[in-house]
Amino acid sequence: MKLLYAVLALVVIGSATTTAYFTYYTSTYHTTDVFQLENKVASLESEISSLKSSVASDLKNAYDDGYSAGIAEQSPSSNASSINTSSSNTDAVSTIPRTIGTVEKSGYSTECAVPTGGDGCYTPVNLSANVGDKIIMTNTDSTGVHSFTSGTVDGFAPSPDGKFDTGILMSGDSFEWTPTVSGEYPYYCMLHAWQVGTITVN
Repeated sequence: MKLLYAVLALVVIGSATTTAYFTYYTSTYHTTDVFQLENKVASLESEISSLKSSVASDLKNAYDDGYSAGIAEQSPSSNASSINTSSSNTDAVSTIPRTIGTVEKSGYSTECAVPTGGDGCYTPVNLSANVGDKIIMTNTDSTGVHSFTSGTVDGFAPSPDGKFDTGILMSGDSFEWTPTVSGEYPYYCMLHAWQVGTITVN
């Protein structure tokens, strides 16, 4: 009987020792590991945020440089003739706001493009407005950066005409433009050549 009590006592003591050791190990090492992992995650998130800002800044600078170079390549005579032709077409000014957005994930795929069977990568893809209307262009695509650049694009060869240009718009950014002359204003995204649209001003 004494032997049985002794064995039971050893089992209880061994169990208590194991529990105490496990608790100490868990509270010491597990907490340390979690703390280190949390620090690494925070550090990586900070690096990712910094990289996003850097890439967005580089994109904007490269875009601005390319846009300026494209406008400079156009002949002064063609610019003058287009300005003279349209300036004789002025109408009464209205004040109706019109909005254009970008299709979600339109920077990742050409599925939205009209030539591939889509409804267009801008919404609406064809906007009708009047002289003097405030046209608000917004990057409504939460997944990418876009531009609304007046002019045409042939394949991957852009031809900006200088009528308007939003520059690089981050998700949620907007740009306002008010047409002063009637006519058709084709535009495209400098970063995604399949994104094209038209603004028709009456």
